[in-house]
Amino acid sequence: MTDDRTVAPEGDEDLRPPTDGGPDDVEAAAAGGRGKGLVVAAIVLALVMGVAWVAVSAMGKGDLGQDPFGRAAPDFELPKLEGEGTIALKDLKGHPVVLNFWASWCGPCKEEAPILAATERQWRSQGVVFLGVDTEDKRPEAIAFENTYGIEYDSVFDPEGQLSTLYGVLGYPETFFIDAKGKIHAKYVGPIDQETLDAYLAQITAK
Repeated sequence: MTDDRTVAPEGDEDLRPPTDGGPDDVEAAAAGGRGKGLVVAAIVLALVMGVAWVAVSAMGKGDLGQDPFGRAAPDFELPKLEGEGTIALKDLKGHPVVLNFWASWCGPCKEEAPILAATERQWRSQGVVFLGVDTEDKRPEAIAFENTYGIEYDSVFDPEGQLSTLYGVLGYPETFFIDAKGKIHAKYVGPIDQETLDAYLAQITAK
């Protein structure tokens, strides 16, 4: 009696027809998919951590932190936005200083500009110096901005934003209130209102 079943010769296992894929094959494929997903997740996490590290490093460059109360205001000397010459912070020592970081393209800066302009005129006779820092901007647009809002006090020109980095500024506007000894009393983030501005001015002019 003959056996009609076909038997593959030894060494020819690769000629056998492929299986249809049982439970073991499905589980293996799923495990492979999970493995790829974990690799992708790890890469994304590494990228996110890298971006966060760069951001934290940038914030730390100014060495002021986000609450610089009581610290000495970092000195600087920059060209005037309009006219010739430079302005150095050290030359203002003995005067309370309101240091405002702004840009002509900054929407919130437009909100506070009239308040700053009017308040500076009221306090200049008391020896308070308002100083703007026009940052990451173009000079013609910045000068037009000051003319539009009637700003009479000086600004320095910081087109590359180097002073913003030194002071740890993360957005515009930001305002620093510095007493006559050069110490920072407060930092205000965002467009300042009249009540808050007056309160901080009272602090840095108190004897």
